[in-house]
Amino acid sequence: MRPTEHSLSPSLRFLATTSKTLASSYDFARTLAHIADSLVPAYADGFRVTIRAGSMRGAVVSRGTLLDEAARADIHLPLVARDREVGTLLVASRGDGAPGGTFDRHTFEELAQRIAVAIDGADIYADQSQVATALTHTLLPDRLPEHPRLRFDAAYLPAGSDAIVGGDWYDAFELPDGRIAASIGDVAGHGLRAARIMGDVREALRSAAREADSPARVLERANTLFNEHDAGSMVTATFAVIDPATATFTYAVAGHPAPVLALADGSVQVLPGDGLPLGIAPSVDAQDWTFTMPPGSLLVLYTDGLIEFDRDVIAGQARMIEAMSEEVATPNPAAARSLVGRVFENAKNTDDVAVLSISIAERVEREFAFTFSAIAAAVPLVRRAYTRYLRALPIGEDDRFAVITAAGEAIANAVEHAYADDRGNVSVHMRFADGVLDVSIEDEGLWRTTTACEERGRGFVMMRALMTEVEIDHRPRGTTVRLRLRAAPVRGR
Repeated sequence: MRPTEHSLSPSLRFLATTSKTLASSYDFARTLAHIADSLVPAYADGFRVTIRAGSMRGAVVSRGTLLDEAARADIHLPLVARDREVGTLLVASRGDGAPGGTFDRHTFEELAQRIAVAIDGADIYADQSQVATALTHTLLPDRLPEHPRLRFDAAYLPAGSDAIVGGDWYDAFELPDGRIAASIGDVAGHGLRAARIMGDVREALRSAAREADSPARVLERANTLFNEHDAGSMVTATFAVIDPATATFTYAVAGHPAPVLALADGSVQVLPGDGLPLGIAPSVDAQDWTFTMPPGSLLVLYTDGLIEFDRDVIAGQARMIEAMSEEVATPNPAAARSLVGRVFENAKNTDDVAVLSISIAERVEREFAFTFSAIAAAVPLVRRAYTRYLRALPIGEDDRFAVITAAGEAIANAVEHAYADDRGNVSVHMRFADGVLDVSIEDEGLWRTTTACEERGRGFVMMRALMTEVEIDHRPRGTTVRLRLRAAPVRGR
C-alpha cells in the first residue's frame, strides 16, 4: 500500500512540500523564504541560502540564528546542479534535535540538491525568456509611423507564466499614397514555429497592402499565401488603413477581436467585425468597415490576451472599456502602454498581449465630418460625435435639439433604406458660418422603396418642421439630404 503524505516522517513530508513549493514559481525570493519559514524554528535553529551564479547571483535568504553572517552553522552544503556550483546552503541544527530525530545531514543534503536543481531550472527559464523576448521584438516593428495629426503607440506583454515565444504581433507602416496601414494578430500556439508564422503573416500583409485596394482583399491574399505554406495552422488578424487627411479608418477582421473606439466624452464603442481566421478555409469572407475618428478620440486594436486574463471574457472586455474611458479622458502619447497598465493594475496576464493604439489630438473644428459603415449599431456613435460638435457652437438649446433630432432621423433613414443587399457608407457633414448651420447626409446606395424620398414615413415631415430648409437629392446611385438651420441669436455670445 502506497503511503500517503500524512503517513510520512516529518523530514520526508517536509521535502515533499518543499518540492511542490519550488515547482510552483520561479520567484525564489518568495519560495525560498517560504521554505525557510517552514524549517525555522520548527526543525532547525538557522537557515541561510546564498546564490552565487546565474540570474539570481547575490541573492540571500536567511532565517533564525543565521540572520547574522558571523553566526555558526554546523552543516555547510554546496548547491550543485549539472556539475556547476550555484550557491551554498548553511543550516544551524536544533540543539535538542528535530521532532522524530529525522532531520539529519542526509535530509539537508536532499534539500540542497532540490534547491540547486530548481535554481538551475530558473536560470534556464531566464535564458529562454530573454531569447524569446529578443526574438519577438525582432519580429515587431522597431518604430511606428509619425504624423502631425495622429499618434501611434504599441505595447507587447509576454505571458507572465510562459517563457516560450508566442505569436502575437502588431504592425503599422506608411503606404505609398500617404495613408497608414496597421495590423494586429495572433498565431495559434507558441514556440518558434508560431513566431516564424507570425513573421511570415506580418510580411504577407505588408506585401498585399501594396497591391490590394481594400483591407478585406489584403486579408484574402494573405489567407491564400498562408494556406499554401502553413496548412494546419490558424491565425486571427485585423488589418486597417487610416487616412490622416480625413481621420477615417477602414478595416477588416479575420476571426480577431474587433477594434474599439473611445470618443473624447468617454463613451466607448466596440466596433463590428466578421470573417474567418486565416488558414481554416479557402476564403476569409471578411468585409470592409469604415469609421471616422473624431478629434480627441482613441482607437485600439488588441489581441485577446488583454481581455482573457481571468478566463472571463465579458468581465475582461468590461475592464478594457473602463480603462479606455479613463485613458481618453487624460490623453497620453503612450496610450497603448498606459492602457495595458490600467487593465493589469491588479491582475497578471496569462497570455501574450499586443496592443496598438491610434489617437487623434483634441482640437476645435470649424466643420464636422464623419463617415461610417451603414449599420444601426453605428448610429449612437455618430450621434454622440456630432452632439459634441454642436455643443461647441454659439447656438441655443432649442436649435441644438432641432439639429440633433433632424440629423438623427436622416441618418437613421439612410442606414435603414440606402443599402438593400449590400453594405456601404454614410457620410455626415456639418458646417456653421454666419449664424447658419448646413448639414448633409449622403449615401451611395439604392433605396429599398421606389416611392419618392419625400414620402418615406414621418421622418421627413419632422425634418421640415425642425429645419429652416430641407432638400432631398435622390440620384440613381445615392441620396443626399441637406438640412439648413438659421440659428436664433444667442444672448451673450
